[in-house]
Amino acid sequence: GANEYWPVIDVNNKELEAVTEGAAEVRVDFDDGVITMSVAHLRRQQRIREERFKAELKENRISEGTLCAGAGMATLALHEGFARHGITMETRWIVDREKKYLQLAVDNNPAVTKKTRVITGRMEEIEPNVLSQVSICQFSLSCRGHSPSGKSKRKIKQAESHPEDSTGILGLARLMDAINPAIWISENVRAARESASYEMLRNMLKLLNYRVVEFELNNQQSGSFENRERYWLVGVSEGLSEFDPAQIPTYPKTYQRLADLIDPIDDNDPMWSDNSYLKAKAQKDAAKGSGFAKRQLLDPETATSCGVINRLYHKRQSTPPYIVNKAGKERLFTLAEQARAKSCTPDLVRWASFTTGTEALGQGIDQRQAEGIAEAIVRCLMRQPATIETFPQRVNEEGQWALAI
Repeated sequence: GANEYWPVIDVNNKELEAVTEGAAEVRVDFDDGVITMSVAHLRRQQRIREERFKAELKENRISEGTLCAGAGMATLALHEGFARHGITMETRWIVDREKKYLQLAVDNNPAVTKKTRVITGRMEEIEPNVLSQVSICQFSLSCRGHSPSGKSKRKIKQAESHPEDSTGILGLARLMDAINPAIWISENVRAARESASYEMLRNMLKLLNYRVVEFELNNQQSGSFENRERYWLVGVSEGLSEFDPAQIPTYPKTYQRLADLIDPIDDNDPMWSDNSYLKAKAQKDAAKGSGFAKRQLLDPETATSCGVINRLYHKRQSTPPYIVNKAGKERLFTLAEQARAKSCTPDLVRWASFTTGTEALGQGIDQRQAEGIAEAIVRCLMRQPATIETFPQRVNEEGQWALAI
């Protein structure tokens, strides 16, 4: 009304700059006789992570943590990608709900050291305060609800209906503020890109002041024998340089033919089998026109790539790749061959049973995809010259396999 007054408070005091430091958003608390100003929480978090990132780069190191780590294939890949440019990645912690995969990481993964905290549990039950802040956080939400086979098996239409894995995105959301990395990196099957979980993730990252870049990679980029098509998401804090997927290097093929990759297995070895029941099933499916994918029967002399070797490969399913000898008998890839097909060192599954090793590798990644992302981060955010080199292996002071830099 005409008798109402609205007081105006003009603040023109350079001393406030010591508090706000040019922040675009501030928090103002009004109490009786007191006005308190501070940097808004999300902007304060952004400043903290960006300053940490820049400080670490001055020392040619980068701190990292991995959620849903498995045996740490993605952790190892980032480690090697940064090592090519003289940057030491310090893995502060890894998290997974399966102890048997984490044990492989502890025993065999050179990116996991005595200083790495190893945490067993679901993201939904991990207390945020047990995870230290790091500059890079890598995670791979379970793909079992996103993949067509996972939906078919569970008879669900959307990943968020999976009875065991649907709440993973909520567990991640609980931890994001505590971890506060400068860079988020996520890998999943291509179908995950259209899911509600990843729509939530994209929007959450934007709210937290990250720029989100999405892209897909396969073995045309990685040069791996296995063609594992995957969806990647990279979120970079807004105050840092932009990430450009075009800077991800393309690697040369390591193995031109399957014969170059596989181990010599004698034709009389019990690994070879007629697999009569699989042949009969394929004929039955073809006759019924059921639409099941054809079997992958690979001749070592002519095969130049293979399809995905999944986590249930040890169960001798119909559609994953089999090696065929001249007598027409079939066998599965050995653990070492599976690792090579994914551009991973077989040492990662050293001492593992065939089942555990296959599960760990099958739910892992095409390692050179993540190596390429690490190299692109160097090119885009660290401004160092890009080279693709192969470094010899050695045993470090702690008795673990490592890169010689």
